[in-house]
Amino acid sequence: MNDYTLKDPTVLGREYMVDKFNRAFNLNINYAFFKNKLDDFKKAYKKWKFLMTSTGITVDPETSKMYASDEWWEARE
Repeated sequence: MNDYTLKDPTVLGREYMVDKFNRAFNLNINYAFFKNKLDDFKKAYKKWKFLMTSTGITVDPETSKMYASDEWWEARE
């Protein structure tokens, strides 16, 4: 598995992953489904990361509550 990469699995790796998923969930989907979902998650994560680092809004990891400073609220009033 020295040449294995999560970013671009080989054809054999793709077939194995899809086969295991289809057997586990009794579905019949293809690799394009996984690729599309991964691309959607990447786009959403990039947007979330940008918003969380550039807007001044943070999330408390213990409570999962969002926090905006007083300066942030004053700038938007």
